[in-house]
Amino acid sequence: MGITTSELIQYIVWFATEKEMKLTTVRLVKFLYLADLYWARENKGETLTGWLWRFVHYGPFCGEALNAIEEAHQSELIEKSAYKSKFGDEDYNLYWCDKEPAFVQKLPSYLTSLLSEAISKWGDDTYGLLDYVYFETEPMVDAKKGDLLDFLKAKRIEKPKEIKMLKLSPEHVAKGKKIIERLKAKYKEELAARSQGPQPIYDETYNQATRLLNEEDLHGELSGEATIST
Repeated sequence: MGITTSELIQYIVWFATEKEMKLTTVRLVKFLYLADLYWARENKGETLTGWLWRFVHYGPFCGEALNAIEEAHQSELIEKSAYKSKFGDEDYNLYWCDKEPAFVQKLPSYLTSLLSEAISKWGDDTYGLLDYVYFETEPMVDAKKGDLLDFLKAKRIEKPKEIKMLKLSPEHVAKGKKIIERLKAKYKEELAARSQGPQPIYDETYNQATRLLNEEDLHGELSGEATIST
């Protein structure tokens, strides 16, 4: 392919950084496994790195991945910083890369498209990523702790077959238009009927009440006795 594993690591870390995510060691190792898987799907089971992956720590793992990550850091292809675990005194690393790799165009689209999708989805979600590699990647199917993972199980994803739409005849099109017009007319009639609502009843009682409301105020003075309680 023309790039080293260190450069592959740089690409993965750089893409995650572009998405404003820093990768832990666990996530970076799993994305390297996915790179091998996506490559194997298109190359008859041959992996990109040539590493031997086992079902060991949190699913797929190999020591070569850790060595390659450290080599990429020593070569200044990626940056790292340590952080303390919330659950103990151990130090862990976060990786990032602000500089776009010069070799991006060398990577085939079938690899970069799937990797970018996976990083975008799980670059900041360790549990989601582990769940995916455990249960939804072919080499992990039926694998047991300590087993070497078989990338010959990797299957090329077939594109969905194109559904051909039957062409309607002019007669069917005209008939369909008439049905739509009838439905539109019926809808408008129903809408008009609902908007009108019940009509008011103008009977003699209504007219009498209207006359009383329109009469002038009463004239004259009020007379009588008033008392005030103290």
